[in-house]
Amino acid sequence: MTYGSSWAAATIPVWVALSDTGRAHNDAAQALRAEVEQALPGRIEWRVAHWSQFAGAAVEPQWIVAVGTAAQRGMQNLFARDTTPPPLLSILVPRLAFERMADPARLRAGSLSAVYLDQPPWRQLELIRLALPNVRKVGMLVGAESKGHLPALEKAAKERGFELAVTAVEADGLFEALQSVLPNADVLLALPDPAVFNSQTAANILTAAYRRQVPLLGFSPAYVKAGALLALYSTPTQVGVRGGESLRQALTGKALPAPQWPREFTVAVNQDVARSLGFALDEALIGQQLRQKERP
Repeated sequence: MTYGSSWAAATIPVWVALSDTGRAHNDAAQALRAEVEQALPGRIEWRVAHWSQFAGAAVEPQWIVAVGTAAQRGMQNLFARDTTPPPLLSILVPRLAFERMADPARLRAGSLSAVYLDQPPWRQLELIRLALPNVRKVGMLVGAESKGHLPALEKAAKERGFELAVTAVEADGLFEALQSVLPNADVLLALPDPAVFNSQTAANILTAAYRRQVPLLGFSPAYVKAGALLALYSTPTQVGVRGGESLRQALTGKALPAPQWPREFTVAVNQDVARSLGFALDEALIGQQLRQKERP
């Protein structure tokens, strides 16, 4: 079977494989579909399901969208023996996880791409510069997963005059790592590493940072609710819309865009923490300023 755009066909079969059937992945899938349907109403034969339900399907897809890491892995494995697997767009997947699984040949051929879940390093540090202009030392706790972010963060920090204070978190060594990094940090930047920041450790990290009067920049709205000063993240809907734009572009005969960071994002501020730490922050204004910085 030849995969790719099929403008002459009556409908184009597209699979949307979900890593799980929770709200976040469904929101991303719905936003993607809505974005495509605006340009190609009625042209797509959608099949949306958990990734495990696609094996043995009677109709093979011309395009696949994988929502999340498990779905990407599952779809790649399903077509691993196919000499011409259908193009795959992965959305809502962390950059490092995508790159670990990605086939370099398919990336070069333009049949594999992604819209990442996490934020680009320059956006994270630019937010710190805008919201906390007096900050010079950015502390980070890293594990085996998040060490891969360091080269790009170091480059972005150097360009903005920041000094990074990086402490590795060893097994059962969170307390020692916090004692090491917090005295040397004006702000603590949380990276999405489940071995470091998770439901068991988040409260301890937030409490330790607050006691030291070190604001924390989180990567989800949950961190702001729990006591982080700021959070920078893209909602599943925002990621899904960007994925829909990429898929729509490919379905109309253009090249599938290269893997990319989410274009739209959200800035959230915990105003109680801001007042306690002596900051006056307008999340809408900061978000607007950050977007202006990224406009060409």
